[in-house]
Amino acid sequence: MVERAYNPDYVEQTETLFAVSNGFLGIRASFEEGEPSYRPTTLLNGFHETWPIVYPERAHGFASTGQTILPVPDGTTIRLLVDDDPVTCETTEVQEFERALDMRRGVLERSVVYQLVDGRRFRLRTTRFVSLAQRHLACIRYELTALDAPGHLTLSSDLVTRHPAAQEPADDPRRSRVLTGEALAPDVECVEDARVIRTYRTLRSGLVVAAGMDHEFDGNAITYARTKLDADRANVVFDVDARPGQTATLTKWLAYHYDAADATDLSSRAEATLHQARAAGYAAVLAEHEGRIGDFWTRSDVVWEGRPAVQHALRFNLFTIMQAALRSEGHGVPAKGLTGTGYEGHYFWDTEVYVLPFLIHTTPAVARSLLMHRVRMLPYARRRAREVGCAGALFPWRTIIGDEASAYYAAGTAQYHIDADIAYALDQYVRVTGDTDLLFRHGVEVLVETARMWTDLGFFSERRGGRFVIHKVTGPDEYSTVVNNNLFTNLMAAENLRIAADAVDRVRVESPSDYRRMVDRTGLRDGEPATWRRAAEQVYVPYDEQARVHLQDDGFLDQAPWDFAGTPLDRYPLLLHYHPLVIYRHQVIKQADVVLATVLLPDRFTAAQRSGIFDYYDPLTTGDSSLSECIQAIAAADVGKYRSAEEYLFDAAAVDMADTAGNLRDGVHVASAGGSWMALVYGFAGYRWRGQRPQFSPMLPTRTSRLRIPLQIRGSLLEVDIEEHLVTYSLRSGDPVTAQHYGREFTVSATSPASFPGEYRTHDAGPRSADPAAV
Repeated sequence: MVERAYNPDYVEQTETLFAVSNGFLGIRASFEEGEPSYRPTTLLNGFHETWPIVYPERAHGFASTGQTILPVPDGTTIRLLVDDDPVTCETTEVQEFERALDMRRGVLERSVVYQLVDGRRFRLRTTRFVSLAQRHLACIRYELTALDAPGHLTLSSDLVTRHPAAQEPADDPRRSRVLTGEALAPDVECVEDARVIRTYRTLRSGLVVAAGMDHEFDGNAITYARTKLDADRANVVFDVDARPGQTATLTKWLAYHYDAADATDLSSRAEATLHQARAAGYAAVLAEHEGRIGDFWTRSDVVWEGRPAVQHALRFNLFTIMQAALRSEGHGVPAKGLTGTGYEGHYFWDTEVYVLPFLIHTTPAVARSLLMHRVRMLPYARRRAREVGCAGALFPWRTIIGDEASAYYAAGTAQYHIDADIAYALDQYVRVTGDTDLLFRHGVEVLVETARMWTDLGFFSERRGGRFVIHKVTGPDEYSTVVNNNLFTNLMAAENLRIAADAVDRVRVESPSDYRRMVDRTGLRDGEPATWRRAAEQVYVPYDEQARVHLQDDGFLDQAPWDFAGTPLDRYPLLLHYHPLVIYRHQVIKQADVVLATVLLPDRFTAAQRSGIFDYYDPLTTGDSSLSECIQAIAAADVGKYRSAEEYLFDAAAVDMADTAGNLRDGVHVASAGGSWMALVYGFAGYRWRGQRPQFSPMLPTRTSRLRIPLQIRGSLLEVDIEEHLVTYSLRSGDPVTAQHYGREFTVSATSPASFPGEYRTHDAGPRSADPAAV
């Protein structure tokens, strides 16, 4: 991704777009010169501060402790001074400018030519990366060349702790709370010439961070001058003797470690990271990082032969997931990754529903790590369930440390479906990877406790003919809150209950020792799985006979229609312009809800029912959430509306590159990136994983001549190659795979692909049911 001119009006957006991250450490793309900038930020996954949530009117069970991701000392600045005056894009004439994010290598590069008032010109080249191989390490290579006259210059390499001075506006819930004043208190520091390591403590959360910088430089052109420290800034100053045509090179290493540990220990760990990087050398560290990136693309890249802009957008989405998740071990995936502080760095259901499908099919080890992160949250979820009067475990709607951090229960805690989302993701992981170890040792305990929550929350209603109902919940659509029998919640709860009962039976038979340990931990009673099965089988599914459509909830059709024709475009998203009660009184949808149920649980509906649901609810969906259009793309393809599916796919893929949500400044939309992959794989490859064997019913979008998708299934890497008149399944590695193409079973091995000729070009022709090869 290339920026070919200096664009001061887009600094907010480009700081996000050109950010580099590895899932643990993320650095926004502020200029090395320090200015201009919007929010130069370095973030560590899970590093946060806590604060008391203050309610004018409290009630029992309200979340009490807020959690906000906290920027750490930022080491991106290397200021260039001539005669003690700073040289920046704001103060100096820019003759040339180019910045490029090389997604193939995971490297951000920039080249700028400055011309001073006396006519002298200097070329600055920088290369920046956050290592995938060493997740605590980042690097900036800084190269300065005098183009036509010598100069004596100064470089000031900084490590800066910034303290926000003003509170962010409170009228956009998507933005982060800013903790004003000093949020970090200095602790141990270590200085040795051009190496500086500083440690800081948070004031409330009990975390300590060590931030270190070290430098390597060309002694013929650069001379170390001094190191200066004050409370918030460390400066390492160098003198540069710039000669025409010769390049002076400075390499800046950055290391970050945090924990609730001793500051001296963390300082030693940061020192070790810096020492190992210098000992290996820049070329070797960069090569190891690029090797990890290359491995990712080998197993993950989706090839779209057609419009380059679409391919570009799709790859940016895959790159977004990689940067957000690949080295996240021990943590979750923040909604904005580590590219900004939007949504306060919290983990949501986004991970399980939108991000894990991609990781399960490309990088299952990372998927397992993220599921284990939920397993480690189980004690918090048990406690939260007790706080809201439920048995079992209730996972938080938004969190960093495991405690519920949502202060608005109607669109937070009431989204009980988070439990079922986690159970669904665990089931998908086990089925696709075959990793029963995770299920037997850890997952079954999560399933037991979430199933208990559902049977305690719902009840068998005599008014509904003995059906199992669930009242006062909020589904994915946050424009309808605290409702009775949200269809998505009911069906996902039933799925959770069934998965739990099946898992208990399976562990009992296949791993008696794990079964006994699970019973000891959970106190599982003999009759519980039978109750879960009964609730799953008897779950109430709201349906209106007169309208002949499944209901989003019991009262949805009783609401007034929203005046879409009378709503100006500048009044979207509605949540920023209308009181919640106004929205709640109308048939208007923030994001796919019933439609999402048809995507995640297609076998619970007939093809005709899925088509009717899409026709009814799609016009009511605003797309005010970035989580919606990708799901609408899958649903549209499923019912044969391929042109609509393509438009939704392109909109989803472009949400960040075109800043269609209007909040790119706060970070990328990781879930939408995952959803774009789902739209391609579930929508146009027609992939389904819930049957006995993988199933495909592919169709080729109109704006591509070929689509190639790799999928890792049971340890084997399968490639799906879709052309206009031919679909080919081949095995890149692993054991043979047996799957279905439009219901026709086939097996592929490393030496034996399977091909199906036919007409696979999309056209709007109703739900997919027939094999194009047979038509």
